Amino acid sequence: MGIEKEFNLDEGAAQLKDWISTQPHLPQNIHPTLLKRYVHSTRGDMEYAKKIFVLGYTIRQNNPIIFDNRDPLSDNVMNILKSIDMVPLPPVEGSEDKYIFYRLVDCDPDKFDFNDVIKTFFIIADLRMIQPDVPMNDGGDVPIFDMNGFTLRHMTKVVLSTLRVYMRYTQEAHPVRLKAIHVINCTPFLDRVMCLVKPFMKKRVAEMLHFHLPNSDTIYAHLPKAALPDEYGGQQSITKRKEDWFNRINMQRDYITDNSRWKIDDSRRNNGNDLCGTLRKLEID
Repeated sequence: MGIEKEFNLDEGAAQLKDWISTQPHLPQNIHPTLLKRYVHSTRGDMEYAKKIFVLGYTIRQNNPIIFDNRDPLSDNVMNILKSIDMVPLPPVEGSEDKYIFYRLVDCDPDKFDFNDVIKTFFIIADLRMIQPDVPMNDGGDVPIFDMNGFTLRHMTKVVLSTLRVYMRYTQEAHPVRLKAIHVINCTPFLDRVMCLVKPFMKKRVAEMLHFHLPNSDTIYAHLPKAALPDEYGGQQSITKRKEDWFNRINMQRDYITDNSRWKIDDSRRNNGNDLCGTLRKLEID
């Protein structure tokens, strides 16, 4: 890969903000920390940062079923937050990586609304991007998915068009450095799950996947045991972290529901002479 060039987050964020101001159709009210995430995730490559910025907001604009009506205190979002753990974990001593834990709490498939699940995922992801305690260092994001309780009936609830949007955004437009993906307590029908997901998965992401059988300790070869929840032999309290995130959601509700931060205004487009117009042609219908 060669030697990574040095870059300055503050200078890069200022450059990105200045460029956004020349694109009046794009949302202008971007959180300063989020601007830095784009610079950090692209390692200071400003053209790449612009590209993923525009692609991300274009995807949002074209998929209102996921990215509209995002009140994090609404009944549908709160129901998902209660039935599924989507919990960013605190930094672990000795590791620069950032861990995010996902698992079903209520395993009733009838309560598994896939569109609401993905909508809620992006609410948590967007809030996480502006948290000062989520470091921008040399580490990467490491999501951990626990398949315990996930059944074939859950699979039937997956909406393929929504899955496609989720995979496109998280692989091509999410301003993070993805390092690895761990799937624990793998089910006997994992092959069917992968058949569902693989058509939307890029090769580089597929190579980051690690699968772990129930009651195995193979995951410890990849990450410190302390990074896992205490129920799994680690040192993280999901209960405390979830309570903390409920508090953050309450405090930052206005941030998520403020359309000036998320919406493209086509009426202000510069005669189509912009990245957004080009990327829109490549976007998902």
